Parts: sequence; structure tokens; C-alpha cells
Amino acid sequence: MGPSFALVLPGIGEVRSIDDVQRKWQGWLSQQDVAVQVILTGLQSAIQGGFLGYMFGSISAMDPTQAAGAGPKPAALESMVKAGPLGSARNLAALTGVQAAANLAIKKARNGKEDVYTSMGASFMSGVAYSLVSGSPNPLQSAVTTGAAFALFNGLIFQVGQMFKPEHTDTEYDRGKFMLKNLGLAKYADNLKKGQLTDNTIMLWNDGALAECRIPAGPRLLILHHLDTYRNPANVLKPALPLPPLPPPPAAPVAAAAASR
Repeated sequence: MGPSFALVLPGIGEVRSIDDVQRKWQGWLSQQDVAVQVILTGLQSAIQGGFLGYMFGSISAMDPTQAAGAGPKPAALESMVKAGPLGSARNLAALTGVQAAANLAIKKARNGKEDVYTSMGASFMSGVAYSLVSGSPNPLQSAVTTGAAFALFNGLIFQVGQMFKPEHTDTEYDRGKFMLKNLGLAKYADNLKKGQLTDNTIMLWNDGALAECRIPAGPRLLILHHLDTYRNPANVLKPALPLPPLPPPPAAPVAAAAASR
């Protein structure tokens, strides 16, 4: 828990701690258009990366062993050291900003799916951006090779991380999935995760929340009708109103002509 304070931010409201700022910022950001989310997410990461790059460049400039060139260094690390504090800030800001923005944009385009292809696509674009701003002698060739190297490296890291990821049973959606199965709507069970409609939120589901999970209108009506039997049990036994009567059939032309005589 961060330090407590009271501050009113425009568009976000009153905040009382650093955690409160982050939580309300993420809540506000999630309600914006996709383009705004991508831009602001990239800008936020670029600022963080620029700060870290400046600190790294400053420390490298103060270290005499870096100036003496002690020992071989990776090409990317060596270019950051030679760039100085401002150059390192620029390079790392471009790297982290494009990485975060591209990762979010690809996830949004793929309906929230995050896998090795999302990671490699974002890493390729961040590698291209890093190569372009770092001032390589052959920009086009360097951008392609650097982007490909970043993509392959991060793809490998992602796959290794998945291998060591602890397996656990996802039980947050069991009740919702069971309900959809009983309603004959089991094919929409995976849609619940897109909107994070966990079992704890079932009694709060509404048409808008289900629509955001890309559940069609017909299944939404069935789900909400089923939930209403639990939310309003007193209304279940009320007699249904009769259907409105059908409109009278149009008069036959012969009968209409005889009546006119």
C-alpha cells in the first residue's frame, strides 16, 4: 500500500494513494476508444523507458570501465552506452513505448488473445523502432534484421516461460460455464473470459456486459431471463399477460364493392 494522500484528478476523481491512482487510471483507460488506449499505453511505457534509459546512460558515462571498453558487449547494449544519457533515453523510450503500444493493439485486434504470435509481432515492431531511432548506417536493412532478432528472442523467451508456467485449474468461470451448458449455450463459454465475467459477477450481468463479450442478442436474452428467475423470484409465479390480438384481416375487394353500392 502506497502513502496516503487526498488529490482530485480531472476525469479520474479523488485518489488517496498510489495504488488508487493506478487502479482508477486503468479503469478510466479501459473505457476509452482502442486508439486512445494504444496511444496512452505506449506513451506511458515510453516515459518509463526514457527515464530508465537516461539513468542507465548516466551510470555508464560515470563508469570508467565502460569508456575503456573492458570486455565484449552485445551490440544493442554497446550502442546504448555510446549514445550517452539522452541517446539511451531516446532509444529505450522508443523500444518500450512501441512494444507496449503494439502489444495492446495486436491483442485488441485478436480479441484479447495473447500468445507467442502477439509477443513476436510486438517485439518485431519495437525492434524496428529501436533500430530507426538509434541511427544505424543502413536503416532499412538494420530495421528488418533487428526486428526479426527481437521477435525470435522474445518468442523463445515466451515459449520457455510457458513451459515453466505453473499449471492450475481455472475455477473462476465454472458456475457461468455450467449455466451456459444447461441453457444450450456452451459454445459461448469462452466468451466470458473476454469480459472477465467471473462467477462473482453473475448476478450483476446485464445486456451491455454480455454484448461486450460478443454474445449475440438471442443468447443474451436467454441468459438474462434465466438470471431474472433468481434475481426476482417473486415475479416468476405471476400469471403472464395474454398476447395482443392479431389485426383483423383486410376486407375482400368484392365485399367492399358490394358495400359501396
